[in-house]
Amino acid sequence: MTIRSLWLVAALASALTVGTAAQTTSAKTAMEAARKTEVVDGDLRAAIKQYAAIADKFKADRGIAADALLRMAECYQKLGDAQARETYQRLIRDFGDQKEAVAVARMRLGVGGSTAVAVAKGDRAVWTGRDVDLFGTVSPDGRYLTYVDWGGLENVMLRDLVGGTSRPLTNNTTVGEFGLGEWSAISRDGEQVAYEWIGLDRKDELRIAPLHGPGVPAFRRIRQVDPGESVRPFDWSPDGKWLAVLIERTDRSSQIGIMSVQDGSLRPLKSIDWRGVNKMVFSPDGRFIAYDIIDGEARDRARIYVMAVDASREVAVVDDASRNNVMGWAPDGRLVFASDRTGTRSLWTVRVEDGRAKGEPRLAKENVGSTWSLGLTPTGTLYVWQPASTTYVRVAPFEFASGRLIDSGGATFQRFIESRGRPSWSADARHLVYISCGTAGGGPCTLFVHSTETGGVRQIPHALGYLAFPRLAPDAHAIVTNGRDLKGRDGIYLIDAATGQTSLITAFVNPTQSRNPEWSSDGRAILYLEDHDRDTVLLRRDIASSEITEVFRTDGRTAGSAAVGRIRGMRLSPDGRLVGLVREDPDRKVSTFVVMPLSGGAPRVLLETSPSSLSGMYFQWMPDSSGVTIEKGGPSTAEAAIEVWHLPLNAPARKLDIDARFWGEGFSVRPDGRQIAFAAQAGAPGAEVWALENFLPAQASTRQSAGK
Repeated sequence: MTIRSLWLVAALASALTVGTAAQTTSAKTAMEAARKTEVVDGDLRAAIKQYAAIADKFKADRGIAADALLRMAECYQKLGDAQARETYQRLIRDFGDQKEAVAVARMRLGVGGSTAVAVAKGDRAVWTGRDVDLFGTVSPDGRYLTYVDWGGLENVMLRDLVGGTSRPLTNNTTVGEFGLGEWSAISRDGEQVAYEWIGLDRKDELRIAPLHGPGVPAFRRIRQVDPGESVRPFDWSPDGKWLAVLIERTDRSSQIGIMSVQDGSLRPLKSIDWRGVNKMVFSPDGRFIAYDIIDGEARDRARIYVMAVDASREVAVVDDASRNNVMGWAPDGRLVFASDRTGTRSLWTVRVEDGRAKGEPRLAKENVGSTWSLGLTPTGTLYVWQPASTTYVRVAPFEFASGRLIDSGGATFQRFIESRGRPSWSADARHLVYISCGTAGGGPCTLFVHSTETGGVRQIPHALGYLAFPRLAPDAHAIVTNGRDLKGRDGIYLIDAATGQTSLITAFVNPTQSRNPEWSSDGRAILYLEDHDRDTVLLRRDIASSEITEVFRTDGRTAGSAAVGRIRGMRLSPDGRLVGLVREDPDRKVSTFVVMPLSGGAPRVLLETSPSSLSGMYFQWMPDSSGVTIEKGGPSTAEAAIEVWHLPLNAPARKLDIDARFWGEGFSVRPDGRQIAFAAQAGAPGAEVWALENFLPAQASTRQSAGK
């Protein structure tokens, strides 16, 4: 071959390469434009036309064509159009070599044993189970949802609401290995996520990461705050340049602001007190933010404000004697909010123009049952979190020898509550304390005491907004609990069971620093755990003198006679001689239950199992201190994952014959061993994410015309 021929071949190859690259770039540009039409503009019909044109024009690029058909089918599905099924079938028939796209299409159609997601419109549950969480937001196309797997490895997760799968966005492989996830928000184009992360050094930081791609995505830290402070992302600005955030300071004050996605610089908008904010969203044009805030210490009242992003003005757009919560901001300028002004939780709208309310609020949808928004999409679908079923506290006869609940023909005691439960017996078995903490479980919490002698239930007044795992004194005269008062101050509190007088035992900056308060066997002192860097310390505080003494100290990261790993829970034995601890071993990646003498000595292992499978909150000593009963499971949504095990001190561990699939939060064995109290759910366990549609008039009319 001549030099001229070689030059011609090289030139031709170069031209083909340039042409192919140009075509690929053109196809990606077209896909990005169609994606914007679908997600940002919310015009599904126009997006369908664009995807169809791409599939036809770039059919030689089978990957691009298959992706366009898949997205086109998803648009049809959101419209409730039967052509979704036809498009999925076309993808399977004509693009069999595109394995990933075909697998998704088959799953949607229920081919190959998978359960198809219904092609339907209207209100519907899109996710139900124990993993369902309220710490995230939905993507603009309604397909993905971020959350935290609290029952698993404490990662920030991404849920595919259509495919029914989840994957981690952070890299813990054991519980809290590198820290734990908190609040997250997906960008308006559906391509990025901002999330809050608490590291092992207790420092809170805000991270940005791509939402899509293989494996755990690399993150970019844009801001870190001091220990004890937090930074919570709420919403992205429409142009993707800013985040609406709330920063909580160590003095319990808060600051509303917008933060640069590029460099994490903060533009403070308003300083507020301990009350914080429930929800904050940008207006469609990005010029304003709307937020809700409770009215002083009146937990049953909250106002909604709209503030300019340059802090030039602020207006109360919803201001009445009811509880009002921001749910989302529709593209046409209507602010959607939940309110109990009519006695039930319902959706309302108010039109906002130039940062001010125009006209009176209008009822959009009655009795929605939830005031916790996970996001409002551009097409007008509102995603909300709510419990999957009603929670109740029950006391039932229990036969420990066989490990079975006894069917007595009816409940010995049963009380329906909103959430939590977490029952606990007094040492004399005459009283049972439990709590109810609102629909979302975050408070305000009501405290109850059930009398086994009279059968009555008494509500205990107190001065806390939230409390967790209350414990009755041996003589039931007082209750000790982790809690937060009505000014946002966290600590361990003592509540007088007769008067409700509430007093602070010890304050702490970070709620994870002090935990698991327990009464000494004589009722004269309170013992609790406190984290000091890597060490965990068990402290004893005398009630009368307030004197604090150290019982023992453990190093959770190094070997040694007292090394017990990362402690997740602690309970004292009734005889006051032993302490039971649930630990996570970060080196061996196991979950272990150990007991240690309070007088000192090496820990003794009673059970070793897979990571994060032992409950750090739900376990209890047997009345005679002969062993422990504990919930065992794992980071799984399967109902059968929850088991109850008995761990004797001098015999092998055994699984009890108790169906705990529908247990909600906690159990307690009566001191005489004859009954067990537990929180359960009357229906499906866990929580649900619901998609609510057709409550906006424009949305309803658009959908009706689209179906013609």
